[in-house]
Amino acid sequence: MDFLIFSDSHGHGERMTAALRRQVRCPDAVIFLGDGLRDTGAIDTGNVTLFAVRGNCDLFCPDPSITADLTLSFEGHRLFCTHGHLYGVKGGVGALLSHAARQGADIVLFGHTHTPICEVIPEGSEVGGTVLPRPMYLFNPGSVGAGSFGTLMLTEKAVLFSHGKV
Repeated sequence: MDFLIFSDSHGHGERMTAALRRQVRCPDAVIFLGDGLRDTGAIDTGNVTLFAVRGNCDLFCPDPSITADLTLSFEGHRLFCTHGHLYGVKGGVGALLSHAARQGADIVLFGHTHTPICEVIPEGSEVGGTVLPRPMYLFNPGSVGAGSFGTLMLTEKAVLFSHGKV
């Protein structure tokens, strides 16, 4: 499966549409990690599924079904999606990783810092008291408001992230 990942649009929904149009292959889904939920209405996704979480700037979102955290399962992987503000990610990712490990996630997607991040924690590492049975991937697409986004190609045997610029 192919995913396009955005966070922190802050009024720049047109940049998400521009990034979507630039993809060689249409993604199977778009994941929005908060702070600009209103902007997701500007994304011309066609038949592409949109998954979204609330950020700290999305407090007045009228859709109660959009929560601060979302767990998805695809291709044998468990993706934990959050904006990150509730886990204090601007001060470090320890609390986020601990929570995700307790949830059984092997892919952690977050925003809030506006800084692109792509890290792998090796299988067998201890995270918040949990020994990882497989590698854990930590990914932040950066801020699409500043022109940064992410992609994820996911199969049972491969997890491939990249960062892009609009």
